[in-house]
Amino acid sequence: MADKEVKDVHELNFYEGKGWGVKRQNSDKVIKYFKTKIEATEYLVKVSENQKTTVVIHLKNGKYQKFDNAMRALSYAKTAKED
Repeated sequence: MADKEVKDVHELNFYEGKGWGVKRQNSDKVIKYFKTKIEATEYLVKVSENQKTTVVIHLKNGKYQKFDNAMRALSYAKTAKED
């Protein structure tokens, strides 16, 4: 029986007073903070493509959306109504 490939996940979260932060899922350490969601998503796309990870974007209201394709995440962020 073949093992199922496990993909790592990078997340984008909003942190009150700090801005948008990119981190690995299940990690407490934020890699980098950004003033805008677009800047953070652009960075997230680069990291995700380099490390072949899945992307999860959390909204300010706590909901989230998972993307297997990082470019779809960037496209989504550009149309979202959050800063």
